[in-house]
Amino acid sequence: MNKAHFFFITYFNLIIIVISLNGLKSEEFHSELLNKLDETFPAEIYFSQTDSDNITSKGWMVIAKKGLARVEFEPPNQFIMVADGNWLIVHDAQYDRTSYLPLDGGILGALLYPEKFQEINQLKVTKNNNSYYSVVSKNFDGTELRVFFDKKYRALKGWDIIENKSTSISVKISKIKKIKNLQSMNKNIFKFPEFMRANKDGFLGPYERKIRKLPTGKTN
Repeated sequence: MNKAHFFFITYFNLIIIVISLNGLKSEEFHSELLNKLDETFPAEIYFSQTDSDNITSKGWMVIAKKGLARVEFEPPNQFIMVADGNWLIVHDAQYDRTSYLPLDGGILGALLYPEKFQEINQLKVTKNNNSYYSVVSKNFDGTELRVFFDKKYRALKGWDIIENKSTSISVKISKIKKIKNLQSMNKNIFKFPEFMRANKDGFLGPYERKIRKLPTGKTN
């Protein structure tokens, strides 16, 4: 599950990456990518994720703007990930464990809340003929984010995280739907109140599930 954590954290930081660029051409592609992401979100997304061990997980997410998102995975995975504009909250419902990570703590915040990360990273965006944008940062040496669109660069198709020239995480979008009215969604879609802990009511996605809480044992 560490790789799932890494995928989402890195995805958040995409908007961090897409902020401070050097060179006119890079700035042009940076603005172009930001505009396409702005046109795409808010959206409901179904996806599959494959890690470097060739393990594939399916999931559902809602991505809005200004650092708001929710990600849930298909059972038996019992993780919930929520971005509330300031924090990335990662909850393991099976073990009732919750972690809080600052949204500007990695490369992923660039995708969700670019205004917040404008002066954090030195970024470079280029455009490849195979329908993807390449995003790199001096602050994340050896890491590249590839954001894929269709051949006409209109529809978001997924993204890859490249580490040391090898694919670490590959996310493919199977279905994406623009959300016209976020107010029609559950009021807690971008929140994680106490009652959601270790509870199936904490999951707002399309999957049926049962939560069997496992003992965590004593810690010293």
